[in-house]
Amino acid sequence: MMSNPAPESVELLSKSVPTIAQIDQCLPQTQCSRCGFPTCRDYAIAIVNDEAKINRCPPGGTTTLTALAACSNQSVIPLAADLEPYLGRTVAQIDEAQCIGCTLCLEPCLVDAIVGASKQMHTVLVEECSGCELCISVCPVDCIEMIEPSVQWVGETWPQFQDEEVRQWRTRANRHQIRLATHPEQQSPAVEAAEIKQQIRSAVNRERTKRWRKTNRSTSLSSKRGSVA
Repeated sequence: MMSNPAPESVELLSKSVPTIAQIDQCLPQTQCSRCGFPTCRDYAIAIVNDEAKINRCPPGGTTTLTALAACSNQSVIPLAADLEPYLGRTVAQIDEAQCIGCTLCLEPCLVDAIVGASKQMHTVLVEECSGCELCISVCPVDCIEMIEPSVQWVGETWPQFQDEEVRQWRTRANRHQIRLATHPEQQSPAVEAAEIKQQIRSAVNRERTKRWRKTNRSTSLSSKRGSVA
């Protein structure tokens, strides 16, 4: 009859084979995809399946790297050379005067920190923004920038991230993905891509024309004042 393994053996085995949830708990949940995976959970799955190393989370820094090493019973290693270092927490800000309401920034924001509707001005809920920067590249009028937050967060587990907001980001990201999976019509279907691009192009052209007229009017007024003087 085979004897049951000693408690020490069971503990060592559990450390060497972490669960996805255990790995996910070590991550800061910024959902920034800097690791090369769409979400923090996807990265956790890759680590468990030996498809990724534990050194691919710049926002998590030393805190996350140490936790992942302990969780997976590995040695701490330096951040992957192909990743840029994390320069500190920032939040997104939308220039509301330039926003054309294209809604392209809504889907990439996995924590749903941007609110707005089609052809309506968008805004960022600063208290919900994780600083992932994924909204910047999709904006056709470049009206989004990352700024230093007015409030400097003092973290608990992570230096700049509070545990409560990490939990909220995880919950909001899960909810965001479930919503898109349940209501695929909220995603941009490929068949509508050309029409959407044309609408955005028209909106961008209108915005540029508006700015050109404004600049031209200001220049004309300045010239007239100069002539009178």
